[in-house]
Amino acid sequence: MISTLFKNRWSQQWREFARYLKYVFNDHAVIAFFFLFGALLFAYQQLLQIIPIVWWTQGGLLLILFLTLLLFKTPASFVKSADAVFFLGDEAPLRRLWQQATIYSMLINGTIQGLLIIIFWPLLVKLFDFNFFILLLITIFMIIAKMMLTYVQARQTAAFNTDHLTLINWTAVSELENQRLATIYAFFNLFIDVPGLQSTIKPHPYLERLRSLWPNYHKDTLLPIYVTTFIRKSEYLNLWARMLIFGLLLIPFTNGYLLYGLLALLQYLFIAQILPLAGSYRRLVFDTVIPIALSNRQKAFHSFLLPLSLMMLGIWFILIVITHNFDINQGIGMLSLVIFTFLLVFLYSDRIIANMFKRRIKHASTK
Repeated sequence: MISTLFKNRWSQQWREFARYLKYVFNDHAVIAFFFLFGALLFAYQQLLQIIPIVWWTQGGLLLILFLTLLLFKTPASFVKSADAVFFLGDEAPLRRLWQQATIYSMLINGTIQGLLIIIFWPLLVKLFDFNFFILLLITIFMIIAKMMLTYVQARQTAAFNTDHLTLINWTAVSELENQRLATIYAFFNLFIDVPGLQSTIKPHPYLERLRSLWPNYHKDTLLPIYVTTFIRKSEYLNLWARMLIFGLLLIPFTNGYLLYGLLALLQYLFIAQILPLAGSYRRLVFDTVIPIALSNRQKAFHSFLLPLSLMMLGIWFILIVITHNFDINQGIGMLSLVIFTFLLVFLYSDRIIANMFKRRIKHASTK
């Protein structure tokens, strides 16, 4: 088993990822991702037609290409916290595991970098008039650069002394692996509760001061908990910001029914992924000692979710008015999007929350 440690750890980890991927790519999400991918292709085509060939667009593209080197460069090690003790007498198998995992990370990250650069090929041809040979050289150079960055990070993390790798800092290696897995599981946690996940809690003082201004903040029993969790847990706050930014990127390049359909899709994805927050306190003692009616839970979640959704719509609508000619069709599209949001908040979320706590009662009755 020790001789095949990398293979065992790699296969075990991917089997665990596959368990969660079926919840990420469910029927509704696949349809949503399909339409979103088509919209992004359409927006990319529109960008290629209207983008001017000037120095600032060329410089901006080169800056984006440079920034892609900072993405997906964390190396995997498959090293667990207890390995340093288990292999205390002979760390050779653990060292081989780290070396094989580093090579694996370099190949995976280099492949991802190559795919990212290929996405920018049409823009490179448009702005710089490069031929295929130059594009291929740029892609190979970026892949090698990403692989070297991955290796450097793995080496710097593992070494007590960056000049010599005679001793490996297994504590730092395992901590980096835990951080990498926490990032992946945080994404899965947006769709289903991941047992044992330690979420990142980060205070935001400037947002903390705004909590008391939330509508019905001092009236609903659970609303302060929902709002505080949203502000302090990075996964939920980042989810809202990510969907907002996606919408802002789509608005300048799409129009009409396609635009409002895509914005409705983003609104649905946001609400569907934040709904697990409604049941995140089911296992705490106070939730059992102090009974809270299902209708009160739903009402508190309405008070939490509606301002977030309307704030997102308001920012989108401001950009729509700035970038598009406002007419009766734009007004109908905005009104339809508002009605769709209210249906999601008051009908769709109620049904999901009711099913969530119905399953809880059913499981409790069988124990």
